[in-house]
Amino acid sequence: MQRSGYNKSQTRTTTTRRKPSRKRTNSTVHPGAKIIAGSWFTSGRFFSLIALIVSAGSLLYIFTSPEYVVQEIRVEGAKVISTVDVIDLADARNQSIWSVDTQRINEQLLTNAYIEEANSYVVLPNQLMITINERTPEVRWQVGGNIFLVDADGRVLGNDGTAPLTNTLVIQDRSDRELAPNDHVDTKVVELGQSLALRLPTEVNLLPTDISWHPDTGMVVTAPDQKTIVFGQYDRLDEKLIVLNQLLHDGTAFTYLDLRPNTPFYRNDGDTPPSPEAETP
Repeated sequence: MQRSGYNKSQTRTTTTRRKPSRKRTNSTVHPGAKIIAGSWFTSGRFFSLIALIVSAGSLLYIFTSPEYVVQEIRVEGAKVISTVDVIDLADARNQSIWSVDTQRINEQLLTNAYIEEANSYVVLPNQLMITINERTPEVRWQVGGNIFLVDADGRVLGNDGTAPLTNTLVIQDRSDRELAPNDHVDTKVVELGQSLALRLPTEVNLLPTDISWHPDTGMVVTAPDQKTIVFGQYDRLDEKLIVLNQLLHDGTAFTYLDLRPNTPFYRNDGDTPPSPEAETP
């Protein structure tokens, strides 16, 4: 029997072994310090950091430096009230310029009766500027031994000793009531007193030695020859001046003249004129 030939190439199975695949792992490459520094320079972040540090230091210096503390206070518009009083009232010296409350200062200044308007603002590095508008005293109002300055609106500004003025009308208040700054008196009384002080010398040729006021009698004028002339209130002032002028022009002798009634009356009591407060309207 003939054997068939053995063909190794036909019967051998060639097995090729595959090498196991290696798993890939993520690897992080850390750049060096030079690379990091270079990227900071090229991106501008380094200079931004420097600018931030400088800015923070500057702000810290500005907010804490004694150079930015109110050291100089300038006041404009003070004529009657003293500059020292305005500065003391503002109470802002040695405060940080950044913490100055100008609204509070303005409100504080307006508590003074002389000050009608107030405005304040800061100027770097250390100044506070204050501008005020004052009320104008029109008359002196005397109560007992105290004399007060009063403006046209009847507001009591303060004691006359704090701001002496010349040629200011003095009205004697016979009611003896107590007054304080920012109190008010009747504006009609102030207006009447001013009118009499201006018109009596020019229209009647009479220079009053005293102008007084009392709730019962109103306005009373004393003439140099001890004549007592009761004007009362502001009503019919033109008519009252005409009557007075006529009596003086005619040489009528009187020591007491009451111009309040529609039909004025007078009397001559010699050297003993009656007290106006004792008369009934």
